[in-house]
Amino acid sequence: MLVFAIATAVTITKKGNDKGSDRTELAQGKKYVCSMHPQVIRDEPGDCPICGMFLIEMVAQDQNSFDSSLVGIVRCVNSTVLGSVKNVFPVTDTLPVVIEAPGIINYDPRRVQSISARFAGYIEKTFVKYQFQHIKKGQKIYEIFSPEVYTERWNYVRLIQTYPDRDDLTVEALEWFRLLGLSKGQVDSIKRTTIPDYHLPVYSYAEGYAVSTDFDPENFFINGFSNSRNSGALLAGTGNIGLNDGLTVETGTPLFKLIDVRALRVDLKVKSEFTPLLREGQQVMLTDAAYPEKQFKAYIGQIEPLNGGLFQTVKVYLRDEEQLLLPGRQIEARIITGSREGLWVPATAVVDLGQSSSVFVLEDNKYIAREVRTGIRAKDKTEILYGVDENTLIAEKALLLVDSDGFINAN
Repeated sequence: MLVFAIATAVTITKKGNDKGSDRTELAQGKKYVCSMHPQVIRDEPGDCPICGMFLIEMVAQDQNSFDSSLVGIVRCVNSTVLGSVKNVFPVTDTLPVVIEAPGIINYDPRRVQSISARFAGYIEKTFVKYQFQHIKKGQKIYEIFSPEVYTERWNYVRLIQTYPDRDDLTVEALEWFRLLGLSKGQVDSIKRTTIPDYHLPVYSYAEGYAVSTDFDPENFFINGFSNSRNSGALLAGTGNIGLNDGLTVETGTPLFKLIDVRALRVDLKVKSEFTPLLREGQQVMLTDAAYPEKQFKAYIGQIEPLNGGLFQTVKVYLRDEEQLLLPGRQIEARIITGSREGLWVPATAVVDLGQSSSVFVLEDNKYIAREVRTGIRAKDKTEILYGVDENTLIAEKALLLVDSDGFINAN
């Protein structure tokens, strides 16, 4: 009986010690983990320092079965993903390339003429009053009081009165009158005048719309469009061009400018990657939002040198006889550049990351993000310069595999 009691006591004591040891070991072995960020592990409950979610108790691996094939997915979700999307192979093909680019309609600076005073005098009355006033060729633009012209006219009158049969003596005088802009009718009237007048009307030798001498078509709608000083000059009938009654002018003094509103230039912003495809004389189809059913045909007249930026300026010239296009408006252009052979993938298969581009390649039933270098875009296809080949199976719609943060760690 004594031996049995001792054995029983030892047994009870041993069991009690084992139970306390298990409780201590369990308390020390508890870990808490974030369900969204498995790298966050703590010894006690709390909140995840990354997302703020409540930490849950970690279950020992020997008590939780898992699929080892998913290790690569849960370990690096920004570069390896699972998904159910359509897959495609890159295709080598020759596709027509049409470059789409936005632009701003401007006046053609080559069709802007400067009207200057051809002789000195005092402008008594002007007939050019406001910005964008239409001036016809041969129209009277001002009347001037000019002693200088009076002297020359008087010498001519005395010459033809003294030598009526000597036309050779008046050749230089007639040429000088022509350079002054005097019409044939004005010269003929001088012949019939006994005493010339100090007053002389001046007629326009060109046709166009009058603007002030500081009007710069190169920068008017780009740099000065928001300038309050120029805002009034956008409308015909507003603003003074500076040619006022009582103005004293010298020979060669700029008076105003004439622009041809039918001669336009469109400044296009074309991506630098398309530069090798551009040529002077290429056809350009322009579409204005105000006339979506109408296309305006033009041709590239000038390609500015590359400046290292993402875009370069391409200047397109055209005639708008119907005067439908308004300078200062934005317009869309399509440049016909021919065809290009290359390796093409759907444009939706490429994710633009700013500094680089990526596609999702299918490997071992998983999509792996792979960096690629892209070329131009033709229709709904994107050219691939390197990174994949014709035997690489990629996701057709890559954005479906990108997480909410849009972060991709490409191989």
